[in-house]
Amino acid sequence: MTMLADLPGDLRYAARSLLRTPGFTVVAVAVLALGIGATSAILSLVSAVWLKPLPFADEDRLVSLWLDASSTGGSSRLEVTPSHYDAWRLRVRSFEQLAPVVPATVNLTGGGEPERLAAVRTTPNLFETIGMAPILGRTFARDDGVDEAVVISERFWLRRLGGDPAAVGRTIMLDGSPRLVIGVVPPDFRFPFGDRDVFIATVFAPELLANTGMFGWYVVAKLRAGVSIAPAEAEMNAIAAALGAENGNDQRVAVVPLRETLARGMPGTRDMRPALTALLGAVVLVLLIACANVANLMLARATVRQKELAIRKALGAARGRVLRQLLTESAVLAGLGVVVGLGLATACFGYLTRLLPATLPASTTLALDARVLALTVGAALVTVLLFGAGPAFAAARRDFGAGLGRAVGAHGVKARRLRTTLVVAEIALTVVLLAGGGLLLRSYAAVLAVDPGFEAEGRLVVDTPLALSRYPTPADRDAFYKRVLERMRAVPGVESAGYASFVPLVMKGGRSITLVEGRPRPEPEEIARTVAQNRGVSAGYLETLGVPLVSGRFIDARDTRDAPHVAVINQAMARVHWPDEDPLGRRFRFGMGGDALFTVVGVVGDMRQDGLDAPPFPELYAPLDQVGRGDFSFMWPQQLVVRTSGDPLALGPAVRRAVWDIDPDQPVASVRALSDVLDVELAGRNTQLMLLGTFAVLALVLAAVGLYGALSYTVSQSTNEIGLRMALGAAQKTVVGTVVRSAVGTALLGIGVGLIAAYALTRTIESFLYAVSPTDPTTAAAVAGVLLLVAALAAFVPARRAASVNPMTALRAED
Repeated sequence: MTMLADLPGDLRYAARSLLRTPGFTVVAVAVLALGIGATSAILSLVSAVWLKPLPFADEDRLVSLWLDASSTGGSSRLEVTPSHYDAWRLRVRSFEQLAPVVPATVNLTGGGEPERLAAVRTTPNLFETIGMAPILGRTFARDDGVDEAVVISERFWLRRLGGDPAAVGRTIMLDGSPRLVIGVVPPDFRFPFGDRDVFIATVFAPELLANTGMFGWYVVAKLRAGVSIAPAEAEMNAIAAALGAENGNDQRVAVVPLRETLARGMPGTRDMRPALTALLGAVVLVLLIACANVANLMLARATVRQKELAIRKALGAARGRVLRQLLTESAVLAGLGVVVGLGLATACFGYLTRLLPATLPASTTLALDARVLALTVGAALVTVLLFGAGPAFAAARRDFGAGLGRAVGAHGVKARRLRTTLVVAEIALTVVLLAGGGLLLRSYAAVLAVDPGFEAEGRLVVDTPLALSRYPTPADRDAFYKRVLERMRAVPGVESAGYASFVPLVMKGGRSITLVEGRPRPEPEEIARTVAQNRGVSAGYLETLGVPLVSGRFIDARDTRDAPHVAVINQAMARVHWPDEDPLGRRFRFGMGGDALFTVVGVVGDMRQDGLDAPPFPELYAPLDQVGRGDFSFMWPQQLVVRTSGDPLALGPAVRRAVWDIDPDQPVASVRALSDVLDVELAGRNTQLMLLGTFAVLALVLAAVGLYGALSYTVSQSTNEIGLRMALGAAQKTVVGTVVRSAVGTALLGIGVGLIAAYALTRTIESFLYAVSPTDPTTAAAVAGVLLLVAALAAFVPARRAASVNPMTALRAED
């Protein structure tokens, strides 16, 4: 009770004491706030990605099913075919529900400007599987006919239908066919490719179930009550083994919690988990540096206050009372640091939101939830114990009899050693962060220097996906593409134009096995090296992108529907199949069962289609007029590329009008500059670089402040010694040099420890590095040089100031 009664007085005294030393207070609170703010912000991000409950019923029972090819060196997440789903559905007993989904696009027409909508095709039990209730109307029933009924997202309902409750029961035109809107659901189901506008029920026809090559479907499943993932995965792999024995295809199945799948990010993108781990590790280092910094400040302040504490002791203050007062001051500092730090964390949420995977529910937002607040308060308590209790106990236990005179003896030596240890620790931790930031910076520069293999400046990319209901035959589609290209080339400011199934970096492209004429079929273990990306392109497409022609010719007007099949390949494909031969005139087939032979008529330079940091993949380009027939319909062009003489975005309205002149109901979507596509490709790497780089600079500033503060205090305590040396004839530069050498020696010790730690820890970001080793000596040398320079400057300023004092004044100085 006495302690509680004294608390208001202790708080007032602590406030007055801190206000008397505003410099110390501001620096200490700022350092704490930066450490706690950075940690709270990243913890909020981690909590949102990994811990926030999903808005689905029985979340712990929801999983996703993947084909697992990791044992053969392939990806551990491969999409499935409808035939896989059908076989699993009929045999598995561990799941209540299985719902396949596949991303799609549909064209909305009628009632306003035509629009391309992001859609999902799925079986009618999807919403029953995930436990998502509609906010209006109903979801699918098992007897809903194929493509007759659709469920729309709340986002689309508000944006396009004005949030009208009467929208349920209304008919909308999708791909030229009427579809009945039966319900509206929250925009929380974003798996597998982000926000979706429309959900379309699909019933698999027998011929589709028999197609074992139509990959691209993702399966969401719900475990039966009481069944865990391990036995469910064992059952799935037993089924896969039985199916493999029947069709000669050995594939395993991975059962992954849906939370993990959503948190990982979109298929085909870099896994977010290593990035979050690296950022979390970085902010922990920042927090430790902040703690060490404040501990040093508190230790120095406690030593400076020896006379004040001695007087209080002489006036009858008990040790416990002195201890409680010092701890109260530490608690006030920690509280101020927490308040300011939480404000800084909240201010960072807008920037950090870009790191949230697009597959997470739309309701996933960054917030200071109970877990983050608890950890923040815990960090504040730890700071009190670490850098408040230590100096407080030391001060409370000291014999202050000599404190009214001078503070000398073993305690001063111990305090100096502790301050040196803290400085070494700060520098070592800073080395780790600077090394990580430096490696990412060098990687970023290396990626920027990569030649993508095409010209991005002055190019416009426009999506014009065609609805099969309006363009049912290849001839219909060919006619549309040709009319658009003719119209484009007549638009002022357009230099050339071309169509492709997908432009670089927007979609990685379809992949097919390629079999060279006259060679034996590859063994199963060799099939992977025969795979090539494929794109259907029009005449003029490769020229519009500025892709260099190595030999032969481009696709041109002679490559018509009735002409022999031809293809242009890239240098990577030529190296795979004809490393020591001329590929021109050689022929190959698509797929294991393909009949048509394609003749190589040209070789072009490699384009970085999979990413600027990914090596060029073997690629082939087939003529637009030839890809609409037979097995090659999947290569239909969808994207128009326009080369302009000026700002490409300025031609956006003219391009839209040109397409609508040909078909007023044809959506024109995603009008963007190809240079912006490149920027998007770099966005994730840029964000990680900015964050880790910010933490590294923050660590450097904190280390510099801590080093300067510790050295300033050490030099001030050595004023008598400096005065005596100068009185005995020592030159000013000699005294300054001695202090600087001592500081550089301390920095070298910290750098050595830090480089050893960095050698181990920077390997955690190896997956984000490009053309740079985690043990890059240039980065290590640069980090060491920067910290040595900071140490020398931090020592030079106080040493020069102390050496400028008159020797007689220094000799009379008291502590």
